Amino acid sequence: MYLSKLLLLALIAFLGISYNKVNANAGFLKPIPKTRCDDSEVKGCKIRHPCHGPEVEGDVNPINVNSPYEFAIFQLLSKQNATSANTYTVQYFNDGDTTGHQLLTFNQNDMNQSSSFYAVDMDPISSNEKLMSNIQFDEKGYSFGTLELTFDARTGGGSVYYSCAFVRLQKTEPKIGKNSFIVSVDSTLILTDGKGDSLGTYETDQTKKNLTVPSLIAHDLTVEDSDIKNTDNEINPNKGGDSGHKNNSNKLFLSIAFIGLLSSLLLLLI
Repeated sequence: MYLSKLLLLALIAFLGISYNKVNANAGFLKPIPKTRCDDSEVKGCKIRHPCHGPEVEGDVNPINVNSPYEFAIFQLLSKQNATSANTYTVQYFNDGDTTGHQLLTFNQNDMNQSSSFYAVDMDPISSNEKLMSNIQFDEKGYSFGTLELTFDARTGGGSVYYSCAFVRLQKTEPKIGKNSFIVSVDSTLILTDGKGDSLGTYETDQTKKNLTVPSLIAHDLTVEDSDIKNTDNEINPNKGGDSGHKNNSNKLFLSIAFIGLLSSLLLLLI
């Protein structure tokens, strides 16, 4: 009887840990977020409060406003069902501001896989005149701020999840550092409105492809400087383009097997 109680407690503890892991959803992979979100580290996928606000400090993601930009999103759980209308939104917050400026928003639609990577192609930020009028550039031509991803999964039975990245918007192309890494995305979302505001509908390219995630750079690094920050020990979920997100399925299988084993032992002992 004592052993059965111990096994029961172990099962309850395991289920609690599993629930904590399952209670996570999505986050940025590119730009590199403040808190990591991928299948090996879900802490950054389950943030339930807005994460903008703190002043930008430390390393940043450089983004050229005159070039198209490709976001990468890791979706741990799709929280999608027959009646769900989950949405993704990306906003830009000028350094220290509490009011965001919308870059894009779209319905989840075809993003129905869990433990999956998606690329989202966005028109150059400079093509949106209203947005550009609200971006504050300094004398060097830089604008520091925060990109905030919001995944509203409430219609699918989830919650609202956030992911933030410190960025530096600039009008020149940043260098690709030697410590940048590559991820393999499952599909690409191409926004189709053509008006520069990146709202609403999109086409989906289901072809898998590799996507480069540039290294973080120092806050005050100039465009000419090649001193790119090394992020190998910070966020490197998919170095070399060999996708590792299938590991999550293996973990889930092992979890189910473990629960089944404990349940069988309890039935024998009680």
